Amino acid sequence: MIWIKDRIRLLRPNGKTQTGLAAALGIDPSRVTEIIKGDRQIKSSEVAPLAAYLEMTVADVMAAMDGRLPPAPMATGFAEPRAALGLAASPILPVLYPPGRPDVPVWASAQAGEDGAIVLTPDPIDYIHRSDRMRGVKNPFAFYVVGTSMSPAIEHGTQVVINPSLPPMAGRDHVFIQDLPDGTMKAMVKRLIRSTERSWRVRQFNELKDFDLLRTIWTKAYRITEKRED
Repeated sequence: MIWIKDRIRLLRPNGKTQTGLAAALGIDPSRVTEIIKGDRQIKSSEVAPLAAYLEMTVADVMAAMDGRLPPAPMATGFAEPRAALGLAASPILPVLYPPGRPDVPVWASAQAGEDGAIVLTPDPIDYIHRSDRMRGVKNPFAFYVVGTSMSPAIEHGTQVVINPSLPPMAGRDHVFIQDLPDGTMKAMVKRLIRSTERSWRVRQFNELKDFDLLRTIWTKAYRITEKRED
């Protein structure tokens, strides 16, 4: 465990301070202390100024907020940037590809409207290798995200991998699916905020908004396990 004083110390490389971070976010320094301690969540309106002050990209900040490892080392040189932000350690391991035949099907995907909807067809257009964390998983699948409604958390063209055995989890990105009569599926990639017996409360980032998907229509919610980029 990293103590609070050590987390504050991690803000200091390159002249970064708790007071400076508070000024960049337009909040009282005591609020920064709450962020560092994990008692206060970072608001969506604070992501861009936070990234600018810490010399990180918005995508890296959002990846950290989502509990994922950043795709590359941070420009700040922070030894533990997630701890400095008071964020949880990543549950997703780096993607490793053990030798073997690629056997995870990549489903066809196409845009299905301006609301971020995608049509998925479970006819493989390709197969990819399993990562180390996907060993033993039954019936995994992957597809390419189409559209920019989740940018910058998930960009257009990102390949996502699904472990269908994982239960939905608030704060993580999912694909929500409704089955269509012709055997295809309508899908939406969104972040799950909370779930009830009646609906999924979800969030998209471009444009930023929260809304409900009725569970009687969107009957499946699969947690996105991996995000792969070329």
